[in-house]
Amino acid sequence: MSSTSSPDWAALSPAASSSAELERGYRRLIAFYPRSFRKQNAEEILAVLLATAHEGQRRPGFAEAADLLRGAARMRMGLSRAPRTVLNAVRLMYLGGVAHLAVLITILVTAGDVRSAVRSAVLQHDHAVSAVVLGKVLSTVSAALIVNIVAGALLTVAWLWLAYLTGTGSAWARVLALIACGFSTMDVGINMAQGDATYAPAAMIASGVVWAIGLAAVTLLMWKPSWAYFERRTAAAE
Repeated sequence: MSSTSSPDWAALSPAASSSAELERGYRRLIAFYPRSFRKQNAEEILAVLLATAHEGQRRPGFAEAADLLRGAARMRMGLSRAPRTVLNAVRLMYLGGVAHLAVLITILVTAGDVRSAVRSAVLQHDHAVSAVVLGKVLSTVSAALIVNIVAGALLTVAWLWLAYLTGTGSAWARVLALIACGFSTMDVGINMAQGDATYAPAAMIASGVVWAIGLAAVTLLMWKPSWAYFERRTAAAE
């Protein structure tokens, strides 16, 4: 009689195990949120996640994990209360960082083609040019490529850092964004003056895209809703 009334532990154990594993997975993801938020909301969020999980689910799904991590990142950066103009500016800045990385990769990949194009142009202009002069020209081109590579790496990091500062509402974010946009404008102008549009069209196009992204981000930061957001964040910090 006791055998018919006792629970089937063999059947319950796998279900309990999968539930415990799923709970641990959710808790690891919730741990990315700020402590103050976790203290007030962690158990409620966990209860909702477990209640909506599929039967037998053992770990958080990819979409769930991505959504939780995205929410944690936005909250860490203060973006959960940011106006749409600031949100879009931050997205553009991250996109600008990725675009700068694309420029860097483009320069690295096309460096040989650029040197060949310059060499052909010099020889076409003067068939009797000496090897010494040609070597100096190619050395100058190589130096310019190295400068562009270093600048591309620094600008990639700079735009990602600016995106973070902007999200947190730093008082310096807009000023630094304006300075960065100014340098980007100057860089595009210098590259055009050096003839990059002729000898390195791919890198020139990529640089132009980066410049446009940066200009759009800075423009959004100058709009009235963005000003109000930064003023509130500065006042809260004080």
